[in-house]
Amino acid sequence: MPTINPSVQSQILGAVVTALNTTQWLAYRTRMASFKADQLPAFNVLPDDGEPDYTDAYSGSVDWRFRFRVRCMAAAVNEVDKAVDPLFVAGSQVILSDPTLGGLVRSTRYAGQKWEREGEGDYDQCALVVTFETEFGASRSDPSVLVP
Repeated sequence: MPTINPSVQSQILGAVVTALNTTQWLAYRTRMASFKADQLPAFNVLPDDGEPDYTDAYSGSVDWRFRFRVRCMAAAVNEVDKAVDPLFVAGSQVILSDPTLGGLVRSTRYAGQKWEREGEGDYDQCALVVTFETEFGASRSDPSVLVP
C-alpha cells in the first residue's frame, strides 16, 4: 500500500501543537476525553471549518480558508478567567509570531473567541476557545500538496 501524506490541514494542526508545546503548558491535538484538574492548565487544538475557493476555474489549485480552534483551559476556584489569560497570551504569541506557520500557509489571523465553562464542585473548569483562520493553496487533486 502506498504511503499517504498528511493533508495540509493536518500539517497545520501539527505545526500549531508543536508551537504551543514551546510554552510552559502542554498542548494536545484533538483530544476528546475530559481533562482532570491535575491535567490543567493546557491547550487542546481542534480542527474547524474549511472553505475552498475555486475562483480560477482552470487552475490546478484551490485556495482554502481553514479554521482551527485552540482551547485555552484552566481550573480554579475563583477568577478562572485570570487563570486562562496567560495561556491565551502565550498561545497567541507563538502562533502569530510566524503567521505562515513555518511556510505552510499564506496567513494566520484571529477569527473569533468564546468562553466555555464546566464544573460544579471543588473547582470550575473554564476554556477560552480561540478560533484562528488560515489561508493556503493546495492541489485540486491532492490535499496534501501545497501550491504557492
